[in-house]
Amino acid sequence: MSRCWVDGIEIDAVMADDRGLNYADGAFETLRCAQGRIECYALHRDRLAKALQVLRFEGAASIAKQIFEAVRGHLAGVKHSGPARLTVTRGSGPRGYCPPSNSNPRYVLSTATAAEAPDEPVRCGVSTVFWAEQPQLAGLKLLARTEQVLAAHEAMEKGWDDAMMLDSNGLVISSSRGNVFALCGNEFVTPSLSRCGIAGTRRQLLMERVLPELGFGVSERDISLQEMLSAEGVVISNAIRGIQPVLALNDRTYHLSALPIEAIKAALQEHVDACVD
Repeated sequence: MSRCWVDGIEIDAVMADDRGLNYADGAFETLRCAQGRIECYALHRDRLAKALQVLRFEGAASIAKQIFEAVRGHLAGVKHSGPARLTVTRGSGPRGYCPPSNSNPRYVLSTATAAEAPDEPVRCGVSTVFWAEQPQLAGLKLLARTEQVLAAHEAMEKGWDDAMMLDSNGLVISSSRGNVFALCGNEFVTPSLSRCGIAGTRRQLLMERVLPELGFGVSERDISLQEMLSAEGVVISNAIRGIQPVLALNDRTYHLSALPIEAIKAALQEHVDACVD
């Protein structure tokens, strides 16, 4: 059953003058929960704090900590299992882009009925929608997700499972719904997100722990579409689905046997289970 809390009150509406609604002035986290406990709790909290700091919320780290503690209480109280979304905005404010000096941040927590994450490999096309470059905001999960909305719509129209997204220089950044890793020899390459894109929590675990422990090198760098097409295999990662192998990208079909997908899934889940709170 879906439920929603706004600043701790179970209600499914926000004020019309909310700056998140009017100016995308805020950030969000997509969470996966198990019996009321949040997977990768600290990674999500810290990423939210960083986003609020970049948006110049006063006391960003304290706000993120307090909100996550409140959210943990709501989710534990209903023993929620499945996806949840936490949105934090600057709260209500007058017209105009400039934030009010005395803003009161608002949080919105919504839960959704748990559904089995699809386990099948995905077929992707290359989106005609490019990521807009903005180094100051790169890596953060801010509210304005227009490029991904358009890319996901394109994927739906063209019958793809997902869309691979590039920047204006033709470099791979992500898919419309997750981070990407390409297997090149004994190394997994994931795109640099120094100019745009979202740095996912599962991406962080894969880079820092999972893949090195499985004996793979990990490189975070620019990767061209041609290099992605030439890779032995490609996987997509996000908080809800974990990882999924890519079966095809445009006309390129990958040999799924090149990927130790079950070993990666198991190791990732082990690390996720170790950082549940």
